[in-house]
Amino acid sequence: MTLQARRAALEEKLLKRGLAYGTGAQDSSVEVSPEAAPGERAFARFVGGLVRLCAKAAAVSQSGWFVPGSSHEQGVRARRAQLLAVLAAAGEAEVAARLFADPLAVPGPVEKLADRTAARLARRFLRTGGPFAGLPLHNGLCAVEARACGTLALAAFGHRRISPAAVALISRAAFSSRALLVELLAGLARSQDDGGHSERGMEQVIRAQRLPVREARALRAALAHPREIEQLALALHSEAVRRFMLTQVLLAALMDGRLEAGEFAFVERLARATGVDAAALSQLEAEVAAFYRDHKDALAALRLAETPEGLPHALTTRLEAAVLDNLDRLLQEIRETRELAELLAKAAAGGALTAADKVKIREQLIDLAKTIPALAIFAAPGGMLLLPILFKLLPFNLLPSSFTDPPPARPALPPPRRKSG
Repeated sequence: MTLQARRAALEEKLLKRGLAYGTGAQDSSVEVSPEAAPGERAFARFVGGLVRLCAKAAAVSQSGWFVPGSSHEQGVRARRAQLLAVLAAAGEAEVAARLFADPLAVPGPVEKLADRTAARLARRFLRTGGPFAGLPLHNGLCAVEARACGTLALAAFGHRRISPAAVALISRAAFSSRALLVELLAGLARSQDDGGHSERGMEQVIRAQRLPVREARALRAALAHPREIEQLALALHSEAVRRFMLTQVLLAALMDGRLEAGEFAFVERLARATGVDAAALSQLEAEVAAFYRDHKDALAALRLAETPEGLPHALTTRLEAAVLDNLDRLLQEIRETRELAELLAKAAAGGALTAADKVKIREQLIDLAKTIPALAIFAAPGGMLLLPILFKLLPFNLLPSSFTDPPPARPALPPPRRKSG
């Protein structure tokens, strides 16, 4: 099979497994506890998809399944070690190269390397279902990693070795893709009616990825100063990359189930700049909408999460500082907003909130942020996941009866002094 054919087979696998969208499609071979949170299920299927992608790369590269002269059991163990080496290479190229070359080495680094690789993937892809699993940029960054992993797997199984130099080259290409993706999604956010929230959410996603400092700084610069679409289109050198970027932009635009006028114009402009005609764009829109409809569990992990476990430390400390610095004013505003006070009291007392209650709380907390700007954090994507933390920070002795008394009158300002003379 030619290299072009192998790449095409891998591209098909990326789409089929959901990895092209940065998540994992439903996979009956991946066992997940029925009690697992949506983010945990998404993570398990994502990693399962990565492993199967690497195995597909071995198959299309016609890489021998058994180690010469070994038993069947040893051959299977060797292949598992090689798959681990490919997954680990992005973080530990030298160790991965040695393991791939001698997968049955004794003593082998398999268990410790597997633990470190699992920890790295869990941090990067937020296994516990933190507030960014399911957001467009997070999914796009995951998809970039999956593509890099697939490219590395093709190279490794095709040449029967992992080259640290090739790993570095693929990692640099992945970083370039991440930067282009951030610029495109930042441009899309600026076309939205309320894109400021999206930009703040993307900044938090970049921080949560725990990238090397230099890379994170470059991505934040890309977010703050995106280039024009036509300039970005020049950097999309292949049909697969152009399709990938357009898909990610469509996915981000369709997250709320509709296309705003500004979003529609942005997508049309990107399609023209990348040479995608109207028929191809319509087909891609249908594919993206179908995938989103069929895999909401993975893509909407954010909105389905109920607890703040796994929230990045920086986000929670920001909230704590905002609440404590504005505590007196915050309590006063809550008391004056009777419905918000009663809903918060209900939740703090252990009552279950309906979906409508949560919508009302979010809307009124966003209104509150207009008078206390430090609380704009609630308007960012994932802001409602901070609600349980808010309950812990506020000195709630809260029962609805706590708010039956009228709020204390605000002190009147003294009249201005008249100038003498």
